Amino acid sequence: MTAFIWDLDGTLINSYDIILTSLEETFIFYNIPFDYEFAKKTIINESVVSFLKKISSDFDIPYEILKNYFSEKSKEKNDKVTLMEGALDILRWTEIKGIVNFIYTHKSDNALELIEKLGIREYFTEIVTSSNKFLRKPNPEGLNYLIDKYHLSLENTYYIGDRSLDVEVANNTGIISFNLTQPDSKSNKNISKLTDIIKITRNDFTF
Repeated sequence: MTAFIWDLDGTLINSYDIILTSLEETFIFYNIPFDYEFAKKTIINESVVSFLKKISSDFDIPYEILKNYFSEKSKEKNDKVTLMEGALDILRWTEIKGIVNFIYTHKSDNALELIEKLGIREYFTEIVTSSNKFLRKPNPEGLNYLIDKYHLSLENTYYIGDRSLDVEVANNTGIISFNLTQPDSKSNKNISKLTDIIKITRNDFTF
């Protein structure tokens, strides 16, 4: 059995602009200077959580307060979130090929609402969010949970993401990754769009 485990933000859904807008609104509300490019670089290279924790420390504002306000602002914009180009095409293809899909994201349970709204819930066997309380990427705990629960083979399981952190967590788990930004390597296949996976798997793998 072949399995695809997906990251969410920036991979399946086009949400970074909304995340950044919600961060900016949070900073304005708490009178914190906002540097758009620095924020973008930090959330892509690290995470929203690490960014907010740093701001919490620097400006002496409790992290939970910042996180809750940011989450509220993000949820208000759910109707503006769209699927990434080719997302529905690749999910339909996996269904035809008998590939099982999962999501592993650090996003809150708002991820579940978004996936329902975007009409793709039916493609996923299980969705793991921050509510599962697994250690954060690149720790492999979340991926190992799915692999162990569903008896997935490492040789036929792939993690699809858009950050270096996603390549790292796949590598730490012992599986191959497909990644929208990171270069080809022994453990990663670079893709410029999601439907590139179809061509790569057709040439390199047998399902």
